[in-house]
Amino acid sequence: MKLEQLQIFHNLTEDEMQKSLVCSQAVVQKYQKNEYIFRQGDRPEKLYFLLNGDVEVGSINLNGKITRINQVSEGEDFGEIELFLHQSAYSGYAKAKNAVKVLEVSKNFFGGRCGNNCVHHSKVVFNMLQVFAEKADKNNHQIEVLTSGNLRQRVATYLLENCNADNQVNLQMNREDLASYLNTTRPSLSRMLLNLQEEGTIRLAGRKTIEVLDHASLQLEE
Repeated sequence: MKLEQLQIFHNLTEDEMQKSLVCSQAVVQKYQKNEYIFRQGDRPEKLYFLLNGDVEVGSINLNGKITRINQVSEGEDFGEIELFLHQSAYSGYAKAKNAVKVLEVSKNFFGGRCGNNCVHHSKVVFNMLQVFAEKADKNNHQIEVLTSGNLRQRVATYLLENCNADNQVNLQMNREDLASYLNTTRPSLSRMLLNLQEEGTIRLAGRKTIEVLDHASLQLEE
């Protein structure tokens, strides 16, 4: 993904975007697979936007167990909660799942208008509000899925919400991450998908594609 495709630069000219990068002291950093972008306990100093690759955001409990929270996709931001709540340390970590490229923006950029009273500064901040609203909407959808009942009902809700006009669900995450999203284990998720396929409700068309054959059956599960 190119910088100009990020939501925070929506409706900015090329000149305004370049000036925003200077004002925000933004830099593009590269991280290798399994390299930490920030660790749990680090001090929040930047807002991050994923340009390329996949980032895992998780936390480690008192027993040392890793609890996966979310997988960041290209174009999405992360690290905003602790940053904007002015917390002293990250409550989780962010780690590259493969080679990634990240835009890092200084927290000082979002503290108010810059000394030059730049119009592009206001545009970027306004765009950030939309980014946060879209993320809140996404989180609300996940809450709806997780509170929809047993695993079968959660899977049905997820499939119906993400089914396109061609009756296909194009997965944006692998099975392990989807299982975490649905608050279950990968074997349990795989068994449930196979059961639904044997019943003729869905067809596993590939590793990243599920075809919905019987909408009515899934709707009954909600």
